[in-house]
This record gives sequence, structure tokens and C-alpha cells, in this order.
Amino acid sequence: MVRINLLPIREILRKRELKQFAILSIALLASTVALMVLTYLFFTWKAAGLEDERRAQSAKLESLKKKNAEIEELKTRITRLQKQVDTIQKLTKTRDTPAPFLQAVSLAIPDEVWVLSISKSGRSFALDGIGVDNTVVVNFVQRLQRIREGFTERQPYLEPNAPADQSFFSDVKLVQIVSSAGGASGLASMSFKIVGNLR
Repeated sequence: MVRINLLPIREILRKRELKQFAILSIALLASTVALMVLTYLFFTWKAAGLEDERRAQSAKLESLKKKNAEIEELKTRITRLQKQVDTIQKLTKTRDTPAPFLQAVSLAIPDEVWVLSISKSGRSFALDGIGVDNTVVVNFVQRLQRIREGFTERQPYLEPNAPADQSFFSDVKLVQIVSSAGGASGLASMSFKIVGNLR
């Protein structure tokens, strides 16, 4: 009788199965690790992208906040300028009334000058009068030129050390001066005509 020993074949089959199982386990483990690494890299890349987007949005938000602050500053400035324009318009309307004009002329008139007539049309005016001599008439013209805008009785004239001040009148000119013989008193006098504009 012949004996067949089947044990080594079983051992070989078992070793082969173990080897296949080990290879399959290692391949599965390697695939799992590779999948985990790829997942980690994907989510890291995604997180980096989201962080970049967050930073970009934060920078955009800061830029918008700055622009909003500039807009608020411009609104405040526009409001302030509008108030100034309204005040200037109000002052201009007041200045165009006869009272400030006549007060400015009366402050500028020297003692030796007499204004005989005043004519005003819009912003232009003309003064006709008599002065004792030409020096007094020229002094009157200079005083008219120096009356400051926003004058008061205490400070009617422009200050040399305040260049921002403006004169109340502009283009004040002596257009005519004529010596006239004295009447009943026998004293000679100078008749004049001065023209100018309100600023």
C-alpha cells in the first residue's frame, strides 16, 4: 500500500493563504493610510484656501470701513461747508441792504468831506461830494478801500498783519476831482466823484 502524505500540501496552502492575507492586509493598510493622508492634505488645502479667503474678506472689510469713515468725514465736511455757504449768503443779502453800506461810508468819511449824493445800483455805487482839498478827498478814497468786511465801529479798517481780511468795497476809484471857487465863504473846495463796488 502506498501512503500519501497530504500534510505538506496543507501546510503549503496554509502558508500561501497566510501570505495572501498578509499582502492583502498590508495593501489594505497602505490604502487606508494613503486615503487618510490624501484626506488630510485635501482638508489642509481647503482650510488654507478658506483662511486666504477669510484674510481677503477681512482686508476688504477694513478697506470698506476706511471708505465708510471717509464718507462720514465728507458728509460732516459737506454739512459744515453748507452751513458756511448759508451764512455767506445770509451775510451777502444783509450786506446788500442799504444799512451796512451807509454805515461803511459814514465810517470812512473824514471831517473835512461832505457827501452830497449817494447812488447805488446792484453792487455798484457812486458818491458825489465836496472836500476841503485834494488831500482830504484822496484820504477818503483810501479809507473806503480799507473798510474791512465784517467791520465794526471799533475796528473798521483792514489790519496789515491780517492778510486773510477782505475789504468791504472793491474797485474804489476817484474818477473826478474838480476845484470849485468858494461861494459866500470865499473858500475854495474840491468837488469829487468816487465809484466802486461792494465785494
